Amino acid sequence: MKGEKTRLRIAATSDIHWPQYQGLFIKALRQLPKPDLLLLAGDLVNRGNPHSITPVIEKLKEAKLECPILACFGNDDYDSIKDTMRTQGQDTIQFLDDELVTLPIQGKQVSIVGSRGVLDQPTFWQSRNIKEIKEVYTKRLDVLDSLLEKAKALSRYLILLTHYTPTFMTLKGETKRSHAQMGSRRVEELLKKHSPMLAVHGHAHNGLPKAKLNKVRIYNVALPLNRRIVVINRL
Repeated sequence: MKGEKTRLRIAATSDIHWPQYQGLFIKALRQLPKPDLLLLAGDLVNRGNPHSITPVIEKLKEAKLECPILACFGNDDYDSIKDTMRTQGQDTIQFLDDELVTLPIQGKQVSIVGSRGVLDQPTFWQSRNIKEIKEVYTKRLDVLDSLLEKAKALSRYLILLTHYTPTFMTLKGETKRSHAQMGSRRVEELLKKHSPMLAVHGHAHNGLPKAKLNKVRIYNVALPLNRRIVVINRL
């Protein structure tokens, strides 16, 4: 109908941890209506297994979604296998690693900022094994601030895609003492500052599926939590 606004159908999931949740992922793909955009919020593989990205990509190809597929890396998508994941997925998945992309989708310019995200407190393993991890997160916070500012100038349809939670709001259900090691209140301040239309994340297998911060709609799309691929029809 003339004048009717076209809403984008955005599908999103994360924490496939292939092969751990392979059956659930395959079933969810079969039940998924054709989206205009698919977002993968990290942890596609389990514990840094570089071979596990291949079957994930194969299942995505078999689904014939015919839409852009964007992903960020999760903590199980180790730095050492990022290049392998990019290479294997180059014809199927576009990975965003502290990066911004703007895509024309259904007549709209949609900007997506993708990142593993920030933790307010590094995990014990990170503190022992990743040099200057606190500085890494501080620098990433500045990068996200800059990318979100740039994205606002490019499009009114702005999405923040991270693996770690960009707020503590969707961590209810997780052990409270672990919240600072799962997400960031500092990123929450960026949500308040830049007001993206959507913030999509994973990581919190036992958290809440969604929350709202001012006008920002936040979706926790972790597959073990939702048991399906989340579909958002509001952009």
